[in-house]
Amino acid sequence: MQQIRLPLFYDLQAIIRQSDFHRKYDLIFQSLDLSGIHDTNGGVGRTGFSRHAMLRAFIVKHLEQIKSVPRLIEFLDAHPVLTEMCGFDMGNFPDASQFYKFLTSTNTSVIEKLHHSVNQKLIDQDIVPLSHFIMDSKPVMAATRDNNFKNPHRNVRDKDKKPERSLSASLSYYSYQEINGQKDNFIFFWGYRTHVIVSKEGVPLVSATLPNNFTDAKVARKLIKKLKRVYRFKKGSFFIGDAAYDERDFYNFIVNQLKCQAFIPINPRNRQEPKTFGDHGCPLCNANIEMTSCGSWTEGLRSRLKFRCPIKASVKVAEKYPDGCPVQHPSSFEGKAYGCTKYLDITDDARSSVPRDTAFFERTFNLRTEVERYFSRLGDREAEQTTHYKMRAIRNRMTIAHLSMSLIAHAAAILLNQPEKIRCFRTFAVSDTLLAKTG
Repeated sequence: MQQIRLPLFYDLQAIIRQSDFHRKYDLIFQSLDLSGIHDTNGGVGRTGFSRHAMLRAFIVKHLEQIKSVPRLIEFLDAHPVLTEMCGFDMGNFPDASQFYKFLTSTNTSVIEKLHHSVNQKLIDQDIVPLSHFIMDSKPVMAATRDNNFKNPHRNVRDKDKKPERSLSASLSYYSYQEINGQKDNFIFFWGYRTHVIVSKEGVPLVSATLPNNFTDAKVARKLIKKLKRVYRFKKGSFFIGDAAYDERDFYNFIVNQLKCQAFIPINPRNRQEPKTFGDHGCPLCNANIEMTSCGSWTEGLRSRLKFRCPIKASVKVAEKYPDGCPVQHPSSFEGKAYGCTKYLDITDDARSSVPRDTAFFERTFNLRTEVERYFSRLGDREAEQTTHYKMRAIRNRMTIAHLSMSLIAHAAAILLNQPEKIRCFRTFAVSDTLLAKTG
């Protein structure tokens, strides 16, 4: 039988030029400046394995959607060129325990600084202008049998009886159904949530991975403070979030302290009872129809919002009531027939001053879908799944995931000068020749 002969040496740069797979990682690793991190142990004891190589390997693990460290080792073993690009020495490959040690012994702040430095380069090039910030969170399921939906004995009721090896995990709902206007069929899970603020371009700026029992609004407040400290964004920026952030103190923090604007819909659970406000936060008229915003003004230290009869102010609403006001309010028929009005004092209430019924609010709030697309690119669409048990390992794993997405944006926008491809994490480095063949 004829034996296959392999060359003792190969041209690494030639392989990178000819292989889009290796070219992608070459650009990503070029975007990662590790000069500020000690590579190996310089003190007493063994030198140990390269920390730089470990971090690059975890970036590969995330981008290739490899579920566990043993599978990562198998993948790298099958790709010797990529193994060398990560920085490992041939014939001296670490085992799984060394990878776990890296995750549990590395301070998360070290990885966060790398992440922020990559983003700062994008900001300096005006690729990320820091005008819009979109907030959201995504479930991260703990490594426990209680999260196995096929397990008939899974604990999803007793929040004090935590999984044996995931003591930092907490219990929260994963999804639910809305039946006849009521939430039902809750599916609970043990785990964490990764919170992130992304730009309107889909670049993750700051993140935090915490147990489930931290509310979105509480974490968002801390993340915004970190965002301000790291990037120094200007006044007047837009903060966009879903109804989970609809808390009065949170509005006051964004509007009054940061001097920015909040685009957050009303959470029905936070509405006054009996119901006096509509779905957009505007008061209801005497006919129980949500009124229309009609400007605001300040008199001295007092600020007020004006709301007008929706039938007189909106053509769409008027078409539903061809006979005019259902309760025959005199202002709709007498004098100039301007319609009824109401006023709302917003002197110390930033939540009530959000014009949720305007086209500008709707147009701006629609940008929130960018964070949903970001989470889709980040990993599994509905929830992340961790195979680690310690909180630091889980936090580092998710921070590396967010770092990886910023590295793709840097490689595409700055190294390749193709900012339109900052979201194309599979094809941003594909050559034009291959695109022409597959197109």
